[in-house]
Amino acid sequence: MLFFRIVTLLCLCCCVTSCGFHPLHVPIRGSSRVAVPVKIATIQDRDGQILRNYLVDILTPEGAPPCPQYILEISLTEAITDIGVNRDETASRKNATVTAILVLRDCKTNKVVYTHTTKAINSFAVLSQNYFSDLTAQEYAAKEALRLLAEKISMLLITFIDSKCEE
Repeated sequence: MLFFRIVTLLCLCCCVTSCGFHPLHVPIRGSSRVAVPVKIATIQDRDGQILRNYLVDILTPEGAPPCPQYILEISLTEAITDIGVNRDETASRKNATVTAILVLRDCKTNKVVYTHTTKAINSFAVLSQNYFSDLTAQEYAAKEALRLLAEKISMLLITFIDSKCEE
């Protein structure tokens, strides 16, 4: 029985590697870090700057590519909604929702090659006694949602670019 399990596992591993499967976070061609040929356009407002910095750190850690294949444009919206309500109808918990609309353009033709809408949600507790702690919690939740959004966007872009390279 154990022999059958080992043989099945080995066959499964061979099938997965032969279908072209490879991890997205592993550097290719001996590079020390993963770099994506994307120029990230400027994003509006302070939240946009924070998101762009996260994306630059993830997608182009060694600096902007000398000849990018794509230009990434992002429009960002943020909303704070009440999700927990006390008996006196004051909020006890809120959600910070950040939504991004991605547009990826080809640098040479300026045509849209990929669009996607994605969002990240992070919640935080509201303490009605202290306004400063509420404001700090809201800012931290929004910043964490931006970090999560940057990770989602990077996975979407890497997956798209990998699929284009295989074609």
